[in-house]
Amino acid sequence: MSQLSELNVYFHRLAPGSPSDETLFKFYDEGYIICHYDDTASFSADDYENGAADLEDMVDFAESGGVCLIQLDADNDYYDRGRKLGVVTPETEPFIIGVGEGGTRTEEFTDPEEAKNHLEGDEEVTKIYKGVELQTEMRDLTSREYLLSAYEPPSTTFCRWRVVEDQIKALLSGEQLPIDEPTSYSPDQTERLCEEYLREEYEYYPLIQPGGSSGINQSFDLIGGIGDDSVFGEVKNMKGTSQSALDDLEDEANGQTRAFYFSRNPVDDTRKGVEIVLLEDVLETLSGIDRTHRMMERMTAW
Repeated sequence: MSQLSELNVYFHRLAPGSPSDETLFKFYDEGYIICHYDDTASFSADDYENGAADLEDMVDFAESGGVCLIQLDADNDYYDRGRKLGVVTPETEPFIIGVGEGGTRTEEFTDPEEAKNHLEGDEEVTKIYKGVELQTEMRDLTSREYLLSAYEPPSTTFCRWRVVEDQIKALLSGEQLPIDEPTSYSPDQTERLCEEYLREEYEYYPLIQPGGSSGINQSFDLIGGIGDDSVFGEVKNMKGTSQSALDDLEDEANGQTRAFYFSRNPVDDTRKGVEIVLLEDVLETLSGIDRTHRMMERMTAW
């Protein structure tokens, strides 16, 4: 099979739309990546009244292969709120399967026309699912060891999942990510590291209200102070540069406010009053301090 490093990472929410949560759990337990949409035996979005973009993405995924994390969106006694993780090998054929009221399953059909003839109109088939199945390296993640739920796409059945790609692959392989690489850290970990860097370099102190997308002040990732000065910070662990973040920081920067932009790569677009700090420098500084070095090792031990 393809090397793990060559495979893309995907997220799948195995959502309601079955005769019972118990039926859903059995699919989940066996590593099924399936979607329902209408009870139509087709892989084409054109055959669905409201479209089925996720389904076509799933078919492409079966062809190219990839790593997939499955979340079961159901409420039953079997499920501990963990996740299932595994690999679909390239050139896997997607299938169509029918499910009856009591959870009985038909055979799996890879030919849509054959599936249509057998499943559509069968009174014993109450749901028609389309999907693929994890084939290798399946791993069950308990709720205690899985720490990435905050980054799961909120409203989708199936999609590419880039934001924590390296962390998911490390979870699957059990490998330690390098502590000196920015891509080894999830977004919230990177923000915590940048806070620690400011604390070490400037005696920074955070204020009570958090920043970030879920905080009270959602314009900035870091909100605090250095001496009598206010501090605003934006942390961008990505390939490019966020012009909007630089705009926001420039608007705040003045004689009593320090503005920091943390970046994975050099920033050519300098702004008045905005201090650019490379994440490489953050990691180098913190790895040389025993306390933060140990913290970094824990953060990258997926």
